[in-house]
Amino acid sequence: MWNKCEDAIVAIEQRKHHHSGLEQLKKAMKELNDPQDDLTSIHIGGTNGKGSSVNYIRSILNEAGYKVGTFTSPYLVSHHDRIRIDNVNISDEKLLSYLNSSEEIWKKYDLSMFEIDMLVASLYFKDEKVDFAIFEVGMGGRLDATNILKKPIVTAITNIGLDHMEYLGNTYEAIAKEKAAIIKEGVNCITGSKRKDCIQVFKNTCKEHHCSCICVGECTDIKIENGVSFVYQNQDYQLSTLATYQCKNAALAIEVVNELKRQNVAISIKNIERGLHDTEWPGRFEIVKQDPLVIIDGAHNADGMTELIESIKPFHHIHVIFSCLKDKDGANMLEKLLKISDDITICEFDFYRAQKAEAWENYPVKIEKDYVKAIQDGMKKKGVLLICGSLYFISLVRKYFKQ
Repeated sequence: MWNKCEDAIVAIEQRKHHHSGLEQLKKAMKELNDPQDDLTSIHIGGTNGKGSSVNYIRSILNEAGYKVGTFTSPYLVSHHDRIRIDNVNISDEKLLSYLNSSEEIWKKYDLSMFEIDMLVASLYFKDEKVDFAIFEVGMGGRLDATNILKKPIVTAITNIGLDHMEYLGNTYEAIAKEKAAIIKEGVNCITGSKRKDCIQVFKNTCKEHHCSCICVGECTDIKIENGVSFVYQNQDYQLSTLATYQCKNAALAIEVVNELKRQNVAISIKNIERGLHDTEWPGRFEIVKQDPLVIIDGAHNADGMTELIESIKPFHHIHVIFSCLKDKDGANMLEKLLKISDDITICEFDFYRAQKAEAWENYPVKIEKDYVKAIQDGMKKKGVLLICGSLYFISLVRKYFKQ
C-alpha cells in the first residue's frame, strides 16, 4: 500500500516486460470480472502515427459530445498521460487508488508495467462510464497487452515500418502479420498502409475473420499556411499543426469515424472538421519557441524520420539536435538528417536504453553530451532548431522548455 502516487509509479516502472504472452494478464483481468469487455472500444495499431490518430479520433468524438477514454504510450510529460478521459490525465488520487486496490492481483500474476497500465485504464474507463475507449497498441499487436480486447467496434493499423525487429520479425510482411493480430471476427479494419505486401496481409486476415479491410485514400491539395490544409474525399480540412505528415493520420481518423457512422454513431461533418482543427498532440512537430524557432518531434525510426523530413523541408537554415535509443536504427535516421542539414549535434539523455554519443564519432556531426548546452548553443544560430530522435528524449527536452 503506497501513500504517494510517485512511489507507486516508481514501483511499477521497475517491472520489466517478459514478452511471454497474454495468459497472465487474462487471468488477472478475469479476477476483476474483465472490465475491458464492458467497454465500447476502438483498437489502434501500426508503426508510426498511432498516438496522433488516437488523438484525432478522440477530439472528433469529444466534439460530437461523447465521453472518451484514451490509453496511449509512451508518456510525454508524466506517467498519468497514458490514461486520459477527454484529454485530461488520470489524477494522482485515482491512479494511486487503482494501483493500491489491484496490487495483490498484479503481483500474483507478475504483470509488467504496461500490463498494469492496461488493467488500470480498463477499470478507470469502466468506472467513469466512458462512451468510447480508444486503446493504442504498445508494440506489435499479437502479444501486446491491449490485445485482450475481444470485440472492439473497429480496429485500425496506421502503417508498417521496420521497427522492434528483434521481437516482430525483420520483413515488412512478418511485422504486418504481428500487427494484423488485432483484427477480430466481424470487426472491420482501417489501414493507412500504402505497401502492397502489408495490405495483402491485412486483406487476407480480414477475409479469415469475415470483415472488411478499408484502405485510407490519398490526401490532396496539401498546403501550409496557418497550419496544414488538405482535401480528403472532396472535403476540405484544416489542421493546427505545420506537420504535413499529420494529414495521413487525420485521414485515418476520418475513415475510423466513417466506420462508426456506419454503426449509427451520430457524428456530423462539422464535428469532424472542428475535431481535427482543434487537436494538439505534444511532441509531434511541436513549436516550443518562436524566436528563435524551435521544433521538437518524436520521430524515432527510419519511416518516422522520412515523414518528419518532408515536413521540415520548407524551412531554411535547419540545425539539428539528435539523440536516439540504442535499439533503434539510429544510423539510418542520421543519414536522412544529414541530407537536410550540415549542422547536426549529437547528445545524450539519462535513460537505460539511450544510445551513447560516441557511437556517432565517425559521422560528420558535433558531439555535445549535455543536451541543455546543445539547446542553448543551438538557439544562438540563425534559422530553425529541430530536436528529434526519441520520444523519451523529447519528453525531457519539452520539460526543459516548459520550465
